[in-house]
Amino acid sequence: MKLADVVGHQAVISRLRRVVADDRPAAAYVFSGPSGVGKRTVADAFTMELLCASPTDDGACGTCAQCVRVAAGTHPDVLVVVREADRRDIRTEQVRELTRWFALRPLMASRKVALLDGAETLNEHGQNALLKTLEEPPGAAVLLLVVARASLLLPTVRSRCQQVRLDPLPDADLTRFLEREGVPRDRLPLLVARSGGSPGRALALRDDPQAEQRGRLLERLGRLPELSAAEISSLAQTMARGDVEPALEVIASWFRDLLGVVAGADGPLRNPDAAEALRAAAARGSVRGVLHQLEAVCATIEAIERNANRALALETMLLALRRIERDPERVPAWTSIR
Repeated sequence: MKLADVVGHQAVISRLRRVVADDRPAAAYVFSGPSGVGKRTVADAFTMELLCASPTDDGACGTCAQCVRVAAGTHPDVLVVVREADRRDIRTEQVRELTRWFALRPLMASRKVALLDGAETLNEHGQNALLKTLEEPPGAAVLLLVVARASLLLPTVRSRCQQVRLDPLPDADLTRFLEREGVPRDRLPLLVARSGGSPGRALALRDDPQAEQRGRLLERLGRLPELSAAEISSLAQTMARGDVEPALEVIASWFRDLLGVVAGADGPLRNPDAAEALRAAAARGSVRGVLHQLEAVCATIEAIERNANRALALETMLLALRRIERDPERVPAWTSIR
């Protein structure tokens, strides 16, 4: 995909296109933003723009040998590093291999591009292994780091990179994206409401095989004060065994909706199909209590991103959420798991 084909993120796209037009890219960039917002898509498109041999007024041509190989993932001057499937982090040796490859001269293009996807999973040793490359970058190379949050990188790494922040898409841009992807018009409102401005999440929801699990999770959140400790433990274990990120997104969206209902906001719900349950929960809640619940959810998301024990973190979170809902005016002694 070319930068011209990316839907939304116009300020970011304009900035990156100016960089390419001036032929003065920085040595390193950090692409950060929520899950599914398009960080990797924009980084890949930027890679094509940087290497294109026959740029047009719209940027990369998409048809030259450089563009074709970038699109096919076979360009000899592009290296993509990702976390191995059986690991929870990117190995330090993968970073060392990247730095050795980075030091070599380009084979086909005028520069090399290395993309480190999920760079937040690098441990401190891995991030420190990047520092020499960041401090003394090769003249014909660009390093792209794709992360959920730039704050998860060491300050010494962050300070040596240009920051590219991608925010959730407005509803109009997300609707346009989904229409381009062939989503039926009657499904657009619910997908836009549930995806929080994330194109990746919207596409995942379109073909969501776990819609039933989502419904069960929302049902349990609706009667959270009634759940026993055993039910909470079982729910945490079930969530931990699966893909925990979508479940946490459902929980976060529930409490964001709940905050809006409790506060009397008029904005659209992220879970419009749970409107009745949200109104019932709002009747027994308070703004103060829901804010504490959101704090617990966000702290748990951060803890799991830092490789905390999933089952323990989730169970601790759910117990805290129940305790807050039972007594919304009491400030909880919330401690996240690191």
